[in-house]
This record gives sequence, structure tokens and C-alpha cells, in this order.
Amino acid sequence: MDSYCDPRQTSRMTKTTFIGLLAAALLAATSPVHAAGEADVRTGQIAEAGSSISWGHATAVMDQPIDEVLPVVVDYANYVHFMPNFTKSKVLAQRGNRAMVYMEVSVASGTFTLWGQLKLSESPAEGETRVIEARLLDGNLDAFSASWRLTPVDGGSRTEVDFKIYVDPDMPLPSSVFSRENERAAGNTLRALRTRVTETTQPS
Repeated sequence: MDSYCDPRQTSRMTKTTFIGLLAAALLAATSPVHAAGEADVRTGQIAEAGSSISWGHATAVMDQPIDEVLPVVVDYANYVHFMPNFTKSKVLAQRGNRAMVYMEVSVASGTFTLWGQLKLSESPAEGETRVIEARLLDGNLDAFSASWRLTPVDGGSRTEVDFKIYVDPDMPLPSSVFSRENERAAGNTLRALRTRVTETTQPS
């Protein structure tokens, strides 16, 4: 007698297997990684009201003054050249530090590409602190927000950078996975920023 396999069951099995593989990839990507010289990048998580997913939060002090750090933060078109996992960053419109930007980010070892049209703008300064915020306008994820806070320290010779990121990619996985990914992304972003700022300020 020929065996019969219900295609709906096969579809469910395929989907379950795929989600399992995706979970494994994300969990591997969020495992702690510590490299030499990065201990001063402090990371953590901040609860988001009404959500089970937390913000990723990272702080670090850059050895350059704010006038050398801020231009890198607002160089939105070049995020693709140094930001972790960015595969595209295209400025659609810009006036000063306010811009509409299309970005794509590869996640889970290239399993998925998240894309979004973002509004990035500089908020009113808070004392000496400069604030850049990003907000999702459209994309294939449920939510995206980020903020940079740059504050001069050590008499203005260095800059403290406080970065937060909140991403809800609308995937059927435990929220703790995405909270850890947000924290990891925050830390990796500051490490990438430090490298980029150093490269752009070194004498040619």
C-alpha cells in the first residue's frame, strides 16, 4: 500500500524545522564575544514599556573630541562601510543632520535581510550633549528605534557615546533572543564606531 503524507503536515514540519534552525543561528550569534581592548564598551538591556523585548544599550568613551565623532555618526550614507551587518545604506533625502535613509541589515548569519526606511534627525541639544535619533517609517520588521547621545568629557578632549537600539523583527522566536541581539548590536555598533572614528582622524 502506498504511503500518504499530508502536505499540510509536511508544511508544518518544514516551518518548524526552519524556525528551529533560525533560533539556533540567532542564539549562536548572540553568544558573548570579548576581544582585547573592548572591555571599556559597557553593554546592558533596558526594558521597553508594553514589550517583552528590551532595548540594547552600550556606552563607551572615544579618544577624539565630539567634533570628530559627530560627523561619523551623521554620515548615514557610509554606514554600510563600517556598521556591523549593514549591506546597504542609501540617503533618500537630507537637510543638515535630518535625513530619510533606506537601510538593509543581514541577520542570523545571512539567513534574513531586514530592511527599513528610517527618519534620522538631530534633537535639540541637552546642554553639551548632541542627540541623534532614528525612527522606522516603513520596513519588514515590527519596530526599530535607535538613539546616539554624544557628550564631551575630559575638558572636551574626548567624547562619551551612549547608544540605544530597539529592534522587533517580527519573528516567531523567544523575546529573550531579540533582547540579547539588541544588546549585542549596541556593543558591536560602538566598537565599529570607535574603529571608524580612529580611521577617519588619522593623518593620511
